Amino acid sequence: MEVIIRNIPEQASPKSLRDFLRTAFKPLQISIDNVNCHKNRDRSNAILTFLHVKEGQLFINHHGSVRPEMSGRSIPATKYSRNLIFLGRKIYCQRSNQGANPHLMRVLQNEAAQRKAAQAKHHDKIDAPDIFPISFGCVSLSCGIWSYENGDVVFLPQTTLKAEGIAKLWHHNIIVTLNNGLRLEFQYSAIRGITIDDSTSSPCFMIHMTEPPRFFEKISSPVEDLLAQLGISIQAPRQQTRMGPTLQRIPYLNEEHKATAGTCLVYQVMLRRDLFQAGEFDNKIQSFSKARPMIPTHHQTVRVPRNFQSHVEGFAHLQRQLESYSNPMLFSVKFQIQKLAQGGYIPPDIVLMLMESFIPMSLRSPESARVAAIRALFHQIPYAEPDTEAENFSIEGLVALLKDNLESCTIQKQPSETQISKSGNVAFVHRAKVTPSGIILSGPEQESSNRVLRKYSKHHDYFLRVTFCDEDGGMIGFDPNVSLEKIYHGRFKDILHKGIQIADRTFTFLGFSHSSLRGHTCWFAAPFLHEGQLTYGRHIIQDLGDFSMIRSPAKCAARIGQAFSDTRTAIPIDENFITVLPDVQRNGRVFSDGVGTMSPSVMEMICDHLPKRPSLERPRPSCLQIRFKGAKGMISVDYRLRGNIFALRQSMIKFEGSNSKDVEICGAAYKPLPLYLNRQFIKILEDMGVGFASFLKLQNQEVQRLRTITNNPWDVSMFLHHQSIGQPMNMARFIQELADRNIDFRADPFLRNVLEASLLLEIRELKHKTRIPVPKGYVLHGIMDETGFLQEGQVFCTFNDQNGAPVIPHSKRLLISRAPALHPGDVQLAKAVRPPAGSPLLKLSNCICFSQRGSRDLPSMLSGGDLDGDLYHVIWDESLMPTTFFIPADYPRVMPIDIGRPVQSTDMTDFFIKFMETDQLGRIAIRHLVLADQKALGTRDPDCILLAGMHSTAVDFSKTGIPVDMTLMPPGNNWRPDFMAPGPNVHVDTTRDICFDDDVYQNPNEMWNEFEENKGYRYYESHKALGKLYRAIDERKVLRDIQSRETGTNMNYKSTAVDAVWDYVKKKCRLIQWEHHLEWARILRDTYENCIRDAMTEYSDHPMRPLTELEVFIGNILGKTGAASKRQRELSVTLKEKVEGDTTFIIDCILKDDNEPSEEALERSIACLKASMEEKISFRRDEQMILSFKYIAAAICMREAEKLPGFEVLSSLDQPTWLNYGGQY
Repeated sequence: MEVIIRNIPEQASPKSLRDFLRTAFKPLQISIDNVNCHKNRDRSNAILTFLHVKEGQLFINHHGSVRPEMSGRSIPATKYSRNLIFLGRKIYCQRSNQGANPHLMRVLQNEAAQRKAAQAKHHDKIDAPDIFPISFGCVSLSCGIWSYENGDVVFLPQTTLKAEGIAKLWHHNIIVTLNNGLRLEFQYSAIRGITIDDSTSSPCFMIHMTEPPRFFEKISSPVEDLLAQLGISIQAPRQQTRMGPTLQRIPYLNEEHKATAGTCLVYQVMLRRDLFQAGEFDNKIQSFSKARPMIPTHHQTVRVPRNFQSHVEGFAHLQRQLESYSNPMLFSVKFQIQKLAQGGYIPPDIVLMLMESFIPMSLRSPESARVAAIRALFHQIPYAEPDTEAENFSIEGLVALLKDNLESCTIQKQPSETQISKSGNVAFVHRAKVTPSGIILSGPEQESSNRVLRKYSKHHDYFLRVTFCDEDGGMIGFDPNVSLEKIYHGRFKDILHKGIQIADRTFTFLGFSHSSLRGHTCWFAAPFLHEGQLTYGRHIIQDLGDFSMIRSPAKCAARIGQAFSDTRTAIPIDENFITVLPDVQRNGRVFSDGVGTMSPSVMEMICDHLPKRPSLERPRPSCLQIRFKGAKGMISVDYRLRGNIFALRQSMIKFEGSNSKDVEICGAAYKPLPLYLNRQFIKILEDMGVGFASFLKLQNQEVQRLRTITNNPWDVSMFLHHQSIGQPMNMARFIQELADRNIDFRADPFLRNVLEASLLLEIRELKHKTRIPVPKGYVLHGIMDETGFLQEGQVFCTFNDQNGAPVIPHSKRLLISRAPALHPGDVQLAKAVRPPAGSPLLKLSNCICFSQRGSRDLPSMLSGGDLDGDLYHVIWDESLMPTTFFIPADYPRVMPIDIGRPVQSTDMTDFFIKFMETDQLGRIAIRHLVLADQKALGTRDPDCILLAGMHSTAVDFSKTGIPVDMTLMPPGNNWRPDFMAPGPNVHVDTTRDICFDDDVYQNPNEMWNEFEENKGYRYYESHKALGKLYRAIDERKVLRDIQSRETGTNMNYKSTAVDAVWDYVKKKCRLIQWEHHLEWARILRDTYENCIRDAMTEYSDHPMRPLTELEVFIGNILGKTGAASKRQRELSVTLKEKVEGDTTFIIDCILKDDNEPSEEALERSIACLKASMEEKISFRRDEQMILSFKYIAAAICMREAEKLPGFEVLSSLDQPTWLNYGGQY
């Protein structure tokens, strides 16, 4: 039931109206939580939606009336009805003629059920009035750092604003608003702790952040600013309201704050005690404990010294020393020195003294050892805060730490040295994150090589990988109340145009690939000498090819970006092999768009240079995704060709003038990729007539498989193998070896957590992304049938099974699609056919061939696909075959923006900014998902069809430079289907079981922001397939079931796997002398642990919020409140590569000498196992102890010990119940 309220004061906020109604409802015994209150700011009307009609009618009976016309009297709803008085004004409540929105009603029903469940669970009252916001009057605000004087902690303010204001504690942040129009937002999740000093007449609280807060200024008109300067205030006419943003986000508070906003992370808020009554101040301070997440707080008197060197002066002095020609340090070392100060690890003046001591002690150490010694220091320095001892920051102690690190790193070769020498296809590159307030330096880390890095292989430290992001490492989010003009066109544009100064080098913009553009990442470069000539960024670009004829910045950037595509393998090819074929075209369509061919002999040459695959039986790929000179796309083998032929199509060639002679490999079709349904695909299939039971059956099969993985070690071993967990140490084999010796891995906390974390990742992807595997389906590269055999509507599909044998589906209907699919016509049906015996098509593998016949090519019907590397989803599962098909979309080709002149570097940086500012792909996809659930026609609804077209335009934005017109966006609301709700927070701890945090009920009606508007999303039960699939999985129950299977069997085995292995090794190797390797083993252990800690910080959102060792070891970043984000998934790929590379290096150190098997391998492995079991001193209170080295050492040691002759110390396996094989692979 809907009720309209009129004559509300326009100035009233939604929160103030809701608080007023809470009081009015109380005598009527109506719960405000069962009522939705909607009021737009600066509007005099509001709408109430009652969950229960009888309560709405009861309210109307008591307070309903019709607003009078002109000056007449109001008409009461009943003779007992009385008008409510709100903020001194009579308001009029009347039942609406329209029915309540059905989805809002389901929101209210869902929330009522959640409250009932929470109340039953906690046995307390959860509908108490909201206590937030809690306000404190303040007189000034300072930004500074913690330091130490005479052993005591002191606060060193660097910037102070003498302006009164108010500090408010909200549900998830603290907002400080000053009377001069400035505003600061401190997210609780980024607050390391709060120190309260109420020992004087001017109390204060100190907020210690892990990242800079968000800074804003109020947006006002020039006239308002002028009148304010004259001391004149005006009241705007009531009918005029400001449209658009009310706040401007800014990178710093003032010019003085500019230099320290990104590095000084302690804020002092001075309060006015005179505004509080007796005891009120203490009561309000206690409210910090009710914040979520809970903020660590403590009381302490904080002193501010009279005289001290400013942070700006200290950093300027350090910068001059780093830029000095007399400084003998290499750039890679200077980079780490600057990071020490710029990252806030140590004050600049201490860093300078440390550098002066480090130079003489490091002259005889290799470059990699110097870098590693300083990087190790990052993990050894505790955070400066009130309860940290001052001695941790003494120059003597820091120099001693650095000296010990240097000695260890000099003795032991570093992973980067070995990995670079082994492969020219890997580069170690420094990185920088540019945030609105600072620059975070990191690395160097492993990067896949590309054409540019490969050419300048001796100058990798002159390249910088730069990401533009928010302070928390994510992309800057859209907020209609906030303008980002000064961030994008001020802060970020300034960096892109002027560059980044690091030590004695200035890095300026170079370019970006298509994928890095979507991640808001690009390449910068500093000038360097190459072949006797000083090389600038413009010379690098000019050498790539001729781009002078391209008049579109977006298109030019995309063409240059081809050279920055990740290509780990590059193979020189004779230019005499190259030929150009005409494209197959019809009706304005290019059937061969992006695909060429090559002869078998050329394929053999290329395959000889490709990385060797683990399985020798696996056939060589028959199609490759390549970059060659100015061409890009797919190349497939045409077995009819004789001689050496490498044939490009005209559509593949994007620019001319390249001097490169290498064929660069982006990807190869070694095997078919597993196919997973996703939300978009499922929704379209549902709208095409596929029944819910088909989806549920597939999902249940996967859930059951995950539940029973732990039934026996063989299933576990296969699962870890398929997930590529611990591949360098062959963890899958390690689990089996433990089982063979009656050692239950499930009794070991770390091994158990590795399995649980890996399973949890799969469960969360299944529930929160509806990522359902389809056994009767694969993802394959698309190419064209070069023979002309296929007719219109036919395809030839071929792939290899798990044993490498070819499989050719034929005489079957194939469902074909391509991601992303939003339009109902993006899923089409094709007939699979088998070519006659002797056809060259039969020699292809792991691809799908499309016909070159017909009026329109099939790939273009599938989300506008082509054949330049696109992957196609192919399904032959009859249970997923639709009953209805729809006409595919046919969007007109959009011509790129033409600026009428050659493109300059500044044009591309301006486009990069425009892309970051206007990239709306995510918003469009989410709105489409929501409306497809809410609309009766689903994806066929006109609004969804419109959004599919907008999505297509947004996808092409990176190539055309034409942004999507967001004014066409269909209106949305704050109600979302339950399958989009965040999941429970997962707690990862290597010392105990993985678990979910306890549910803490938070009323969605009380999620107010600083504008006193409720901006939280509210969720309803979706009645469509996605909602039912979501609710069919209880992730808490599944995890409990997995854990009970692990611990519910006989646990009469040894307490930990490592202890059991050590007992085994001691008995079998009791005559082996290994003690002389122990000191070396400790150094190797420390090297490994430093690599893991580097990964924990480098791949986290922020260095002060590192990943867990568990996430690093399994090579996957856990989504804390659901499935991992796209950015986290992308980071997980490079994280896994880094960890596998570092682990391989460590294992090689144990087993090899100069790449040959070592005769001391057993002795070394025993020493490493012993060193891994030693207790270590932790430098930080919150430092995670690294556990995984002992398992690597145990696995290697056990295998080396098995090579010794003699009897087995432990008896063979007696097949206990938990080992009974019940699964099948």
